[in-house]
Amino acid sequence: MAAVFCPDVGRGFIKDDFTWIRTAQAATTNPVTLIRQPDAGFYRPVVTLTFAADYAVHGWKARGYGWTNLALYILCAAAVAALALALELPLAVAAMAAFLWAVNPHGVNMAILWLSGRTALLLAFFSLLAAAAFVRRWYAAAAVLIACALLSKEEAVALPFILLAWTWITRGTRPAWTAIAAAVAPLALYLVLRSLTPAMTPGTAPAFYRFTMDPISVIRNIGEYLDRSATLTVVGVLLAMLVYRTRPQVTADDRRVLGMMAVWWAGMFAITIWLPVRSSLYAVCPSIAAAVAGALLIERMRAATVRPRLPFEPILAVLLLCTIPIYQMRDGLRAEAARVSQRTLDAIEHDLPALPPTGVVVLHEDPDFPVFREAFGGLASEALRTRFGREWDARIEDGAAPLRDPSGHGGVIAEYWIRHGTLTRVPSP
Repeated sequence: MAAVFCPDVGRGFIKDDFTWIRTAQAATTNPVTLIRQPDAGFYRPVVTLTFAADYAVHGWKARGYGWTNLALYILCAAAVAALALALELPLAVAAMAAFLWAVNPHGVNMAILWLSGRTALLLAFFSLLAAAAFVRRWYAAAAVLIACALLSKEEAVALPFILLAWTWITRGTRPAWTAIAAAVAPLALYLVLRSLTPAMTPGTAPAFYRFTMDPISVIRNIGEYLDRSATLTVVGVLLAMLVYRTRPQVTADDRRVLGMMAVWWAGMFAITIWLPVRSSLYAVCPSIAAAVAGALLIERMRAATVRPRLPFEPILAVLLLCTIPIYQMRDGLRAEAARVSQRTLDAIEHDLPALPPTGVVVLHEDPDFPVFREAFGGLASEALRTRFGREWDARIEDGAAPLRDPSGHGGVIAEYWIRHGTLTRVPSP
């Protein structure tokens, strides 16, 4: 996967990246805002902390932030294997599970190439480590890791209940009080800390983040997320059935693991399945369940076959190599948006000495490839204010007609257009 992601990782900042950097700057200046944030929005202190660390080291060099995302991706793949081993599955299952999760074309690419996508990687990483610790009954470590997952992304509120359900599935009895305390105490602390901030709640969130009971929307979400989290694994299992010419024969212990993975999948979608907005990032953590379950089924078929007619792993490797152009094509718009964002910031920085402290910067969109909107969305003004510290407003306009106010007083102070990836400043009238 390095051939897919390394060329485009950290090409530039887009959309929410600027908000995270602004929040990180505030936390660096006033550390208490890391926990008691002053603004409404998501409550994700661990994400803010990682952006603060990147900003301290890399400043406005996006490439360094990208390497952080790539490192988190590698750590998540290792954590998938660690969870499989904690469940006492063979090393071959652990390796296959990590592989199936890592090559999922839905969500993982977005989590790596979009710097803000690290929220999903942090959720997955800490949830995996918490689950592995919980299964091994390392409850103190599990409690700390559950807290880290909760402080990374909101979907983690289901994690304590998932882990307690796992205890019931594996032992058939009510969880011990130590297990209940390890799971519930971090959630209670998280809810208390969050209540001290104006962070979004289901009642105060924007319309697209409020729960919907529309059955059509919910059914569509289920279908979409089933596809995004499990289709690749299903293809892998079917391919194994063709290669090994058998069906998976599972034991009672295997059925318990499969039940645990079903609980993980449902629990990690327990919030997002009700949201009207859909995102492939929501599939990053639930897809772990499909990867582990699929790897287990593939291993059972391999173990039941004395001499397969075809080598399964080399076939997977060849298929992955053949699909690299597809991965790159899917990532093309996001990677180009990051490049354009960086070019735009570099161009404005070059012109900065001649620009007044207030006014409007206009970005004229490419009619054939609307990349400015992909790069900045509705956060163009915040992006420029965060990057340059000036009270500018920014507008993205269709067309390239000059809008400059010759007086320069409170009007348009600079205009840029982009055509086929080439950024040009509109000449002064």
